[in-house]
Amino acid sequence: SPERKRGVRRNPSLALGASILVRAETHALCSAFSNPLRHALHVWLAVAAAVCIRTVIAPDTHTIFPVLAGSATHWWADQPLYAAYPPLDYFRYPPAFAVAFTPFSALGYRAGGVLWSLLGIGVFVLGLWRFIRDVAPGEWTAARQAVFLALGALGALRGLWNAQSNALAVGLLLLAAAALVRRRWWTAAAVLAASVLIKLTPLAPALLLCAIKPRRLPARFLLFLAIGLLAPFLTRPPEIVLGHYREWLSHMAYTGSERWPGFRDGWTVWLVFRDALQGRAGAPAMRAPLVSGVYRAIQLVTAAAALGWCLWQRRCINDPRKLTTVVLAMGLAWLMLFGPAVEHATYVFLTPVLNWALLQRGAWRGGRWLIGTAFVLVMFLGWAVVSPAVMETAPILLTVLPIGTALFTLWLIGYAPIYLRVNQYAQAISTPCNGNRSQIVLAGKSG
Repeated sequence: SPERKRGVRRNPSLALGASILVRAETHALCSAFSNPLRHALHVWLAVAAAVCIRTVIAPDTHTIFPVLAGSATHWWADQPLYAAYPPLDYFRYPPAFAVAFTPFSALGYRAGGVLWSLLGIGVFVLGLWRFIRDVAPGEWTAARQAVFLALGALGALRGLWNAQSNALAVGLLLLAAAALVRRRWWTAAAVLAASVLIKLTPLAPALLLCAIKPRRLPARFLLFLAIGLLAPFLTRPPEIVLGHYREWLSHMAYTGSERWPGFRDGWTVWLVFRDALQGRAGAPAMRAPLVSGVYRAIQLVTAAAALGWCLWQRRCINDPRKLTTVVLAMGLAWLMLFGPAVEHATYVFLTPVLNWALLQRGAWRGGRWLIGTAFVLVMFLGWAVVSPAVMETAPILLTVLPIGTALFTLWLIGYAPIYLRVNQYAQAISTPCNGNRSQIVLAGKSG
């Protein structure tokens, strides 16, 4: 209309602003369409589809979902949770897990199994995303974020394929770390407790995270842990619930020294190299119980060393993102080397920090070979040990996962002080010196 034309002539900035807005929206749409993150999303959608199809076709084959669903059934029937129910494996999770699993059990093996798998995938991907957005230091371009998310699928696939809870537990652990960096103490404590209540595997890194925030996190973490442990008393009579907890503690004590051929930890390395030194051919005695007092002492000493190292980093590092990342990485590395019941699927816990280290191209260039070798051993050669024939023909391959973890630990120990010196130099340059430039010179020499 003439009025509109006169309005445009009177306000040429409106037309210019509209033109800029349209161009900006078009550019954003094109960028989103070609964003590398879409490729990572496609990878995860393919993984989710494959896992769901596999669950629908074979809901009770090569999966632990029947064990988990059975625990909920046994809970409400007041039957023992940790007794033998052939041909199923033993239930090894806390009693609270059996209560929480009730909705999935009620839906049946197919529908419940699909929803359980999707829950694990969703929480794990969300944890990876929050980790690179809120926790992991470094420059995260869209392409680098996409690579990080896609590599996470490679590390989690084995556990997701048989419906294990590892991806869910590590996803919650990453979300807790993100909340910790954002100073959301109650959220961090609640999510951290949820991760441990699912399974005790992430307890070691959870305690290390509590150690670096002694005034904020431990009390809240213990509170939510107590709430989770007491929640089952709302569902059954107290004497029955107490009986389940006694049964759980007895089961853990009985199976504490139990070993399986699929375990891949520091003890596996010792068995392989001991047989090699003694000239024994074939696979080592992987099922022999772990009754070595020396190895138990090594577990305690290395745990104390990891705690001391993390407390030292707390004194040296002011950046909460960097501190949380290295402490979490050290806890997960110790877990893979000396933690309980570590198998190939458990290495999904190491996947986020290992992939983060791989993508830190500008950090400690002299140690790139360490992290590159660790990545190949854990993410690729680790798949070779799933075949039983390998144990007889090439038992040395049984050690690739723990050796890769050891190399990652060496990289982490070398990376932390390098970052500290660079950070001190950057702070010295950005801080006004009031004419005294000797501070910058000294900081530069220390780097």
